Amino acid sequence: MIAKQNDAEVAIVGLGVIGGSVALRMKARGTALRGFSTSARDCADAQEAGVPVAATLDRAVRDVGLVLIAVPLDRIGAVATEVIGAAPARATILHAGSLQRLESLRTLPEIGARLIGTHPLAGSHKSGFAGARADLFHDATVFVERRADEQQRADAELLWSMAGARRIEYATASAHDDAMAWMSHLPQLASKALGAALAGELTSAPNDKPTVPLGPGARDTTRLAMSTLDMWQPILERAPAATLEGLRVLESNVHRLRVALEEKNWTDLRELWESARQWRVAAEQGEST
Repeated sequence: MIAKQNDAEVAIVGLGVIGGSVALRMKARGTALRGFSTSARDCADAQEAGVPVAATLDRAVRDVGLVLIAVPLDRIGAVATEVIGAAPARATILHAGSLQRLESLRTLPEIGARLIGTHPLAGSHKSGFAGARADLFHDATVFVERRADEQQRADAELLWSMAGARRIEYATASAHDDAMAWMSHLPQLASKALGAALAGELTSAPNDKPTVPLGPGARDTTRLAMSTLDMWQPILERAPAATLEGLRVLESNVHRLRVALEEKNWTDLRELWESARQWRVAAEQGEST
């Protein structure tokens, strides 16, 4: 269990969508916490929502048993160094970065050794505390690094269950990052490619062409296209090789679709179509169990 120390059990460093949503959920549950952010706007919004915010990182993490670092991937290493220098030696220190390999964090091995990656499969194209929601992690799956010791596992499971998660999956950092290449990076890039195709067609349409409203299919498949490059560039700069492999497979399937349509090859089209349909139905059923 997380040991309660003074006036807080948990410190959340970073009050954007991820950290802010955890903070809102914990506040609603009555958990004693302190937040901290270098963003004056996020601090102000969090305080207005009733989240206790410390004036400095040192004050936020002092005497707590658990720290969650929820900052952009390219800042985790530097922030972790500060946290480890200020938090109690016994404290569990988690991060919520979307990649977990040490080379992705770009930090010293001794810093990485104290950090345990915990990645919730939930998020938003929005940024900042203004995009945070207390229910963001409702029924979510969270990946936790397999190397976590017994206490770190107990703290990670407790924190994310309090945040609303339903399922904890343990995996190595390498296996997690390769999985994210297919489950996160590829859908994001595919959504961007589709959004760019639609933007090019619709913005260059002749004046006499009727305006077509955004239908549910286009809306669903391009939701991820609303995210900013500032949010994604640090991730893509550190993306595993599997991300490029995913793009190659996607390119191959798009080419296969086009050729099948051109040649009226319904057998090939059906094979690809059914493969996608059956996978999606099975995935939906698996998530509902």
